[in-house]
Amino acid sequence: MIFRLAFKNIVSRKSSFVIILFIAFAISLMVMVNSIFDSTEKGVEKVYTRSFTGDVVIRPASDSPLSLFGDETPVTGKLTKIPLLVPYVDVMNFLSELPMVQKSISQISGRVVVESENADKGFEYVFGVNAVDYADIMSSVKVVEGTPYAAGERGAFISRKIADRYKVGIGDELKFIVEDEMSVRIRAAKVSAIYEYEVQNEILDKIVLVDPFTIRSLLDMSDTVVDVDIDDNNKDLLDDDMDDSMFDDAEDFKAEDSVEDDFPVVAEETVDEDPFGINSTAWNFIVLRAQKGVKPVRLVKYLNSQFKKKSWPVEAVTWRSAAGSTAMYLYWIRFIFNIGVIVILLAGFIVINNTLVINVLNRTQEIGTMRAQGASRKFVSFECMAETLLLTLTAGVLGVIFGSVICCAVSSVHIHFENSFLIQLFGSDTLEFAVSLSVILKALGLSVLLGVLGWIYPVRNALKVSPVKAMQGGS
Repeated sequence: MIFRLAFKNIVSRKSSFVIILFIAFAISLMVMVNSIFDSTEKGVEKVYTRSFTGDVVIRPASDSPLSLFGDETPVTGKLTKIPLLVPYVDVMNFLSELPMVQKSISQISGRVVVESENADKGFEYVFGVNAVDYADIMSSVKVVEGTPYAAGERGAFISRKIADRYKVGIGDELKFIVEDEMSVRIRAAKVSAIYEYEVQNEILDKIVLVDPFTIRSLLDMSDTVVDVDIDDNNKDLLDDDMDDSMFDDAEDFKAEDSVEDDFPVVAEETVDEDPFGINSTAWNFIVLRAQKGVKPVRLVKYLNSQFKKKSWPVEAVTWRSAAGSTAMYLYWIRFIFNIGVIVILLAGFIVINNTLVINVLNRTQEIGTMRAQGASRKFVSFECMAETLLLTLTAGVLGVIFGSVICCAVSSVHIHFENSFLIQLFGSDTLEFAVSLSVILKALGLSVLLGVLGWIYPVRNALKVSPVKAMQGGS
């Protein structure tokens, strides 16, 4: 009965349609804005996770901000070495038994000077990785020329932009230079393959993939050392002041007393069982791809809880932290833009709320008449609530429909971006709107909230007025 009466009251007043259209317009604007933000967030995440960050990155615990590009602290002019991941072997063994992890790849990072015979020098970010595994885990990396180097092979795996910048092709040599205080280290690697990204991005065009052996040599990296516990009895054997009395009676050995005629001397030869560092433990990061259905945030929380239990000085982070300032820069731009839009919407919703309040306050005489005829406070209150909610929910549904239609229409046009900044901001070279269920629920939830706010205050004030004064139009 209450809703039927509320519906009749809404239909009988022309102002109701104006209010519905006004609210519907604001809700449709909110749907479009949130759809843009959702699309850009997912677009940027898709580009980064499929190009170089993966879903989750395990890095050394550090007091300074650390991304895949190195220390995010302002540059001081000195070479900043990224700490090694310790204990690397234990972490890898743990990950291999974790069903939530689909794939993983170890990585070394550094910033070096790159040059070729045909182009000037330039600073680039180098990632020491196995190129075959990297191309497998990063689906956005598409090989267009050559064959990526495998584990144990030397080479460079570069993007088309890098190849054009340094004017090199398959088989050409790139030199990598690092200045460390008073010394200069130079290494070289031949280009084995060239790739392109699905979506071009300025930061991606500064990444050069090189075999780990070359990068370790360039950055002067050595394997991590594992501490070994030694009992007290054995520690005495390592004491510098150990008793040499057992050798006191030994005579000095003279070269002429040797029996080298009977035992020919063979030149000592050192054999390196791992010349390309395939089994090396010197790594900076481990990049993970989560199993399908596993949310990266959930994986990060689980990994960090396990690392804490094991007292390992490592931590897991999401793609945004792994990408560093490049991703945060885009995040804050979108955040500021979002704040501006929210301010505009908030101003509109204040106007809407005031309209709803005035709509009820103008009915003070009507409310007084209803109470004079025997209507209880509860009945009047619920009847006004039903009217306001019907108004706002109807407007909310219409706003969602209008907003969704506009989003679909804009997406169907396929607006193409040429500006690199817009491509980075939206995470794609095409403008697309994604109207998700969460956006729809937020819009309808806001409609309900507007209905509640536009009902409580005015009805409460109207019910304070006596029926006689209300019928006379008093307050």
